Amino acid sequence: MINKKKIMLAAAAVLLSLGMAATAMAAPGQFSVQADELEYDMKTGEGTAKGNVVLLQDGGKATADFAVFNSKSKQGTLKGNVVADRDGSHIVCDEFIVHNENDMSAVGNAVMSKGGRTLASSRVDYYKLREYAETAGGWAQLTDSDGSVVNAAKIDYDMKLGIANATGGVTINSSARKLTASADRAVYETSKNGYVELIGNAVATQDGNTVSGNKLRLTNTNVAIADGNVRVKYIPKQQPAVVNKEQASDSELA
Repeated sequence: MINKKKIMLAAAAVLLSLGMAATAMAAPGQFSVQADELEYDMKTGEGTAKGNVVLLQDGGKATADFAVFNSKSKQGTLKGNVVADRDGSHIVCDEFIVHNENDMSAVGNAVMSKGGRTLASSRVDYYKLREYAETAGGWAQLTDSDGSVVNAAKIDYDMKLGIANATGGVTINSSARKLTASADRAVYETSKNGYVELIGNAVATQDGNTVSGNKLRLTNTNVAIADGNVRVKYIPKQQPAVVNKEQASDSELA
C-alpha cells in the first residue's frame, strides 16, 4: 500500500470518460491517480483509491472519496461526493459507474450539466457514441438555458438532435414566457427555434389565457396549435376607463 503518493499509470483512459461529453474520446494516454491510500496491481490492472481521490486525464478531472478501477477492462466506480468535469460537462452524484469506455451512469442525486442545460434525476445513464442520456428512478428534471423547467417521471435526452422526451406527469414552467403547462408526455425541442409538444390531457396557460386539448404544440413565437377536444379560455386585458371632456371639466369644477 502506498500512502499519499501520486502514481502515474500509462494505460487507456477509464474513469474520466465523462457521461455528458459530446465529443469523441481522446486516444489512450497517461492518466494520474492521487489519494491518501492507493493500491494498484500492474498485472491485472485493478486498483483501489481511498481518501481525497483525484483522477486527472487529458484535461479532465474527477474527485471522490473512494474509487475502484481496472485499466485493462476500462471499468470503474467512484463513490462519495463525486464531482467530474471534462469537455464542458459537469457532473455531481453520489456514485459514478463506468461500464465501459463509452457507457456510464451517475447514481444518487445525479446532476449533469452541459451547454447551459441541466438534467437531474436519481440516476442518469449516458451512452457517449449516441450522445444520449436517459433517467431512471421515478423523477427527472430538465432545466433549459432560459430557466424553463420540465419535470416528469422519466426524461430521455438526445443531445445530438437537441430533443428531450418526457413521460409521466409532465409539467413545464417557463418564467421567460410566463407559461405553465402539463400533459401525460411531452416532446421538448431545445434549439433556438424549438417547440414543446404536449400529448395527452394537455393544458397550457399564459398570461391567464388557457388552451387545452388532446395535443398541443407551443412554439417560441407563442403560437399554440391544438388538436382534439380543444378548449380555449381567454381573459381580455382590462382597458383603462375613458373619460370624456365634459366629465373631466365637471370633476375639475367640483
